[in-house]
Amino acid sequence: MIFSVQFKKSARIVCGTLFFLYLFYLAYVLFLSPSFGRTLGVPREYNLSPFKTISNYIIYRSYVNPKTLIINIIGNIVAFMPMGFFVPILFRNKRTFLKVIIFSALVSLVVELLQYKLVVGSFDIDDIILNTVGGAIGYIIFNLTYKIYGFLRQLKKGKT
Repeated sequence: MIFSVQFKKSARIVCGTLFFLYLFYLAYVLFLSPSFGRTLGVPREYNLSPFKTISNYIIYRSYVNPKTLIINIIGNIVAFMPMGFFVPILFRNKRTFLKVIIFSALVSLVVELLQYKLVVGSFDIDDIILNTVGGAIGYIIFNLTYKIYGFLRQLKKGKT
């Protein structure tokens, strides 16, 4: 029993450290990385029409650099998947799908507002949608992992 408690505490510390490193890297990519177009002096732009940017990428895909398409659509989803995975592990009061969705959407909203205010990116409602989808996928991965872990523990208990 003591091993189990110590293991859980160690696992939370490791997850907390990984989450901190993830947030640090995410902040770099979203606010500082020149590779992702984060340079000062970008004209302030915004899109408040849901799915406008996404549909433009699809409609004009033959004119858009594939790297740009991947970064803007898949990248926004993948960037927030760890959020949906780590948040329910580290914050027990955020273990429901709805809470993770709301949390991911709010963090994404803050990011978009800061990018607009700091003039290092545009405000795009589609980014919020895609980031929230990423958080949802991360939560689904967390939930499946949690259920598989519980199932394997039950199997192990049955064998002893």
